[in-house]
Amino acid sequence: MILGLIDIEANYLVIKAYQYTTLTSVQLLDCFVIPVVLLLSWFFLLVRYKALHFVGVGVCLLGMGCMVGADVLVGRQQGLGDHKLLGDLLVLAGATLYGISNVCEEFIVKNLSRVEFLGMMGLFGSFFSGIQLAIMEHKELLKVQWDWQIGKPLILTVFTLGLIA
Repeated sequence: MILGLIDIEANYLVIKAYQYTTLTSVQLLDCFVIPVVLLLSWFFLLVRYKALHFVGVGVCLLGMGCMVGADVLVGRQQGLGDHKLLGDLLVLAGATLYGISNVCEEFIVKNLSRVEFLGMMGLFGSFFSGIQLAIMEHKELLKVQWDWQIGKPLILTVFTLGLIA
């Protein structure tokens, strides 16, 4: 149940970040999940990495720091500094939650039932996602002009995902 909530919040934060920062920033900063997974795997799954792995993570962190700095500087010149920084922080928070989710998923799949894990993630993920939609996005949902051009792709997506599952 907790893992379903963590996964939903990770998705929400990263998607919300698109409102505040650029596509490039979101895509690059989402790679923060790599150092998070490496660190959590080291401590909790007892995975051991070589020095080259840590050098790669260091380069990754350096690049992300440069990206955040560039966003803040460019955003201030355009009068958008706080919003870009907020977007960058949302991505980093989402990537951190993704990393926690990924390490927990690996532990559960290795030690418990894979089928039960997928079923429970789907169940609780849908539950928490629906609650969050009702609380956080209900005003935006009411603004949508519902017609077949919007409804048809939504119905097809739900139907297709139902077939895949």
